[in-house]
Amino acid sequence: MTATRGKPTSDTSISQAGNLQDKQEMLHVTVMSFGYKRGAPPEANVVFDVRFLKNPYWVEELRPLTGLDDAVQAYVLSQQAAREFIESIVALLCNVLPEISRLKAKNFTIAFGCTGGQHRSATLAEALAARLAEAFPHFAVKAVHRELSEAHDCQAKDAHSQEAGA
Repeated sequence: MTATRGKPTSDTSISQAGNLQDKQEMLHVTVMSFGYKRGAPPEANVVFDVRFLKNPYWVEELRPLTGLDDAVQAYVLSQQAAREFIESIVALLCNVLPEISRLKAKNFTIAFGCTGGQHRSATLAEALAARLAEAFPHFAVKAVHRELSEAHDCQAKDAHSQEAGA
């Protein structure tokens, strides 16, 4: 293999170098959940307060669960207001994110806050991250839950789910 100006010239190395450069230049979208009672909202480009939705905390069997659990997601997303809210945010971001990417921005963060950061905000962060990962496969989309101390890459989760279902 030879190099010109420090860049590899073999086909394989050029491809690998290109992939590394693509990953460094792609827009990283973080969708975050948090609880207002646990501190100030995180630093984000956009912050949404979702305390207007019915709180699963007040449903005894859902209280110990989180927005990462199917039962809580079903409860929250069964609300018409939640579904319409997510759809409006997806529509907005489908217009905004390509423009942000064209500006060569590296990061864009959307945060959802509810009272404790356990149920509503986590559910909406998961739902939005999944929708954005589907709409923008060339962006690195991840969900982060400040109060749940859990982060994951939506593309990796989706690929793992497909493997498990096969």
